[in-house]
Amino acid sequence: MTSLIFALLFLLLALAGVVVRKTYYHLPARELKRRAAEHDQLAVQLYRAVAYGNSLRGLLWLYIGLTSAASLVLLARLLPIWASLLIIGPLLWIAFSLLPVSRITKLGTRLTILITPAIAWLLNYLHPLLSRGTEAVERQYTSHAHTGLFERADLLALIEEQQHQLDNRLSEEELEITKRALSFGDHTAADITIPRKAIKAVSPNDTIGPVLIDEAHKSGQDYMVVRESPKSAIIGTLAFKDLDIKSNGQVRDIMDGTIYYVHENDALSEVLHAFFVTNHPLFIVINSFEEYVGIITIEGIVRQLVGHVPGDDFDQYTDIEAVAARHPKVKKSKKSATSKADPEETSVKTDDEVIE
Repeated sequence: MTSLIFALLFLLLALAGVVVRKTYYHLPARELKRRAAEHDQLAVQLYRAVAYGNSLRGLLWLYIGLTSAASLVLLARLLPIWASLLIIGPLLWIAFSLLPVSRITKLGTRLTILITPAIAWLLNYLHPLLSRGTEAVERQYTSHAHTGLFERADLLALIEEQQHQLDNRLSEEELEITKRALSFGDHTAADITIPRKAIKAVSPNDTIGPVLIDEAHKSGQDYMVVRESPKSAIIGTLAFKDLDIKSNGQVRDIMDGTIYYVHENDALSEVLHAFFVTNHPLFIVINSFEEYVGIITIEGIVRQLVGHVPGDDFDQYTDIEAVAARHPKVKKSKKSATSKADPEETSVKTDDEVIE
């Protein structure tokens, strides 16, 4: 009877070890360290042991293995093999299949916090031995962890899952930018071309005045193309930002006569390369028959890449006072920069400090 009690006790201790292991590793170590640095009390407690890395993993597996083996040996001495398997089998399934994938519980968390000081104390002395042992086992028998990603579609699916994750701290904007960057190479110039019918054409001999400015404003586009006649070649472009109430003369006086072309079937990565080579904000889009089909602006490329043009409506970059006023005046004193942290704050050991 005593042996049976001890056998069941060892089984319970083995299951408790699995629960403790699950609690320690329910978050990646880097996230646990991040939360501990932010003074999350649970993370501070758990990270005291998790900071030892593979040494903690080795200690827990050693403990679970010894308690499981002791239970099996005691049961085998008391019961027939088939009866021992009927008891051990379901418990092993619970321990190694069900518990690791279940949610952490309040009871498991309390148990883990309760025994963490003892585990940290043990690891403080056993770490050199355990670390060498676990490293040797990993080199010999353990395969490298696989990310589960094989191609871009897998990464996009991961981002989709991240958007619906309850404890996600990535903003929608960050996730959207990541998705757009991954799919950027799938698009061609034709996808972001402003069609020619939406672009106002003006003559180089047109007079700049209120009528022209009003027509440019009504077009809703930032640029106009300049050509001698509706069917002639484009000889320049006129930016709406270059027009104001004081503008006068003819279009040819302020137009930009530099013309660069891209093909409508060019990949957006090629168009972006063209921008870096030419440092020009606008390209005329043509087809294989050298026909003008529209324009592309660097703003359109950026919008396709990140979803919008980052930043606010600030445009006073020539005003030193306006630029300086965008951020509060904060000067760090030498004393505060070199002072030590508040001794009353909860200290969190780094990996190196714990190991030492």
